[in-house]
Amino acid sequence: MKINKFFLGLAAIVMAGFTTSCDTDVEGPTYTPLASNVTFESETQELTTAEENITVPVRIVRATTKGNLTVNYTTETQDAVFTDENNGQVTFADGQGLAVINIKASNMAKGVDYTLKLNLDEKTYKALADTIVDNQLLTSTIIVHSDYNWVALGKGFYSSPEWWEEEFYVDVMQAEGTNIYRLKSLFASGYDIDFTITSDNKVFVDQQASWKHSSYGTVYLWGYANEDGSGYAGPYDPTTKKATLTLVHFVEAGSFGSYTDVLTMP
Repeated sequence: MKINKFFLGLAAIVMAGFTTSCDTDVEGPTYTPLASNVTFESETQELTTAEENITVPVRIVRATTKGNLTVNYTTETQDAVFTDENNGQVTFADGQGLAVINIKASNMAKGVDYTLKLNLDEKTYKALADTIVDNQLLTSTIIVHSDYNWVALGKGFYSSPEWWEEEFYVDVMQAEGTNIYRLKSLFASGYDIDFTITSDNKVFVDQQASWKHSSYGTVYLWGYANEDGSGYAGPYDPTTKKATLTLVHFVEAGSFGSYTDVLTMP
């Protein structure tokens, strides 16, 4: 694959500024917390579902478990789909170190991302904070990806003469009731590529991960026929069923430029 040549050049750039350091940390005695130190267990939860309704459990933990403890919190969102089933309050029973807040998302529209942020009550977390070890997560964010119902269309033929230097068949899916399509595991297993064919036969590809390199991390792609940030990748010919995909490929360290592939739809 031609991309290996680009990664060799990128390696030279990265190694030029690479420095190493020694781990000189010395282990000390384990500290036993004296305060409850109430904290969210996770900073972020991301879920994908094709269902219209889902309940998301948010876990809160405390360092000490003696006595009953009630914790207050608030929620922030612009999405009316969310309902806090605990009504801003959760209680730890005596001896219990884990409590759960249940957030319900209902009547979600397909293809929409919904976000809710939970915040521990300021007076609560300050009063219960450990004065020595400060490791509280004071906020937790829920992101629900409401997915489409995907329908299999069959095998498409993908030609990538310059970027991937290969031709192969790929499974093509369509989001039911839309003009949105998906190429299953186009360049790597588990990395699907979504694109849209508009009513005027234009193909758009939003920025998305396409595969992961062992040294340079996630490799992204994006429609780049116009280089205007719109995601436009090229035209679609309904007679031949050929979609022209001019895509730019990049990692965090930089871009490898744009290359043109051709997909023949099933």
